[in-house]
Amino acid sequence: MPKILIRRQKKEFIPELNREVTTVKAKQYFVTDPKNPINTSDGLISVEELQKSDGSKVFTQNSKKEFTLFSAQFIDIYKRLRKLPQTIPLKDVGFIITETGINKDSIVVDAGAGSAALASILAHLCKELITYEIREDFLKNIQSNIDSLGIKNITVKHQNIYKGIDEKNVDLITLDLPEPWNAIPAIDQALKISGFVVNYSPTLPQVMDFVAALEKNEHFLVIKTVELIERLWEVNGRRVRPKSISIGHSGFLTLVR
Repeated sequence: MPKILIRRQKKEFIPELNREVTTVKAKQYFVTDPKNPINTSDGLISVEELQKSDGSKVFTQNSKKEFTLFSAQFIDIYKRLRKLPQTIPLKDVGFIITETGINKDSIVVDAGAGSAALASILAHLCKELITYEIREDFLKNIQSNIDSLGIKNITVKHQNIYKGIDEKNVDLITLDLPEPWNAIPAIDQALKISGFVVNYSPTLPQVMDFVAALEKNEHFLVIKTVELIERLWEVNGRRVRPKSISIGHSGFLTLVR
């Protein structure tokens, strides 16, 4: 089980400056194998220290710098996956989960696996997930990421979803494809009545063509298209301001039933 080492930020009030000054910068280390010592910028942390229980204080050997130790959770490992193509960010993943209400009984089909980032999070919540990917050069990385997370309920198919979906009575189908409108006939055959489709596209012309194609099919109802902007804030005592770098446009999400 991988571990996380956290060194908390510390501040001290300096009378001469009449303000607080950061004396210890916050640091975080991801320990892939706790059976081996880890070198930090503050010194070596031994295997004995890494074997302590979650929440323990551990110290570097020479400088005796203090860290807090705990076991890595799903999200800690997820954030360190090797992501090759553009990945749907967590702000957009949250929309998919909450707007469709997937749960432990849901069957989900994901098309355009990429690095299996979205597929992995959805599989963490649902009963079974099948992800389709046509690029053979992505498959090895997809499987490596799935193995890293220890997920057992994902099936990876090297198939073109435009040509059909094997599964039937599916609760949710997610699309991250260059031409999602070409998948509509396959979706029509696979999706259960009342089921959801969520399409993710980076450009408006893709959204326009997808929605136009859906509106010609009486089996589908387009609920909405949204763009989510995440604005980060810096909170430092009473001084609060938005950070200069925020997560702006990533893509457009179209929700369909």
